[in-house]
Amino acid sequence: MKWIIVAIIVFVVGYTAVNFYFRKPGRGYRPYQDAQDRATTTRLLAAGWHKVPVDTRRPVERPASDTAPAPVTRSAVGLGLDFAPHFAEKPLLVSTIDSVTAPQTVSHGQAYSLYFTASLADLKGQVGDLTLYQHDHELVLVPSIEKLPGKELMSRWNDSTYAATFPTTGLPPGRYTIKIVAQGPAAAWSFTVK
Repeated sequence: MKWIIVAIIVFVVGYTAVNFYFRKPGRGYRPYQDAQDRATTTRLLAAGWHKVPVDTRRPVERPASDTAPAPVTRSAVGLGLDFAPHFAEKPLLVSTIDSVTAPQTVSHGQAYSLYFTASLADLKGQVGDLTLYQHDHELVLVPSIEKLPGKELMSRWNDSTYAATFPTTGLPPGRYTIKIVAQGPAAAWSFTVK
């Protein structure tokens, strides 16, 4: 009987050591989700859309700005009829975009920073990723929700303020339209890269 216990202990210790030594860093392979992501990326690239790197942070205090803020209007509900068909699996969107503060102009090569307040439908989720897509002179920011694990975890507030900053080095000088999508009307505005 003691040889069986020794064999089990040796196997568990050996398996753990090999697992830690050869384990791939990062998250594990998720076949379904990875296949959906690849299909979405392929469709977006075929339609001329590509991702722009965006730096996000939260919580946020809005700094005083020297430039005038861009006037924000309301746009189509959800991802929009021209953008939604490219997603294999639709992202979970925030309920509403309550307010947006963004500059009207930015110099080429400088970072463009925008601040927005988004509301969630319930407290069982939080904004996980902010993804920015570009097609010619159109930009779309997609804030997607990730569900909080477990039954006890909840967000503290329905609304939160977020900051997103992206480089303008890949944008030729000109006028651009940008929108932040939500389940409700999207927030849209224009800005100029000088």
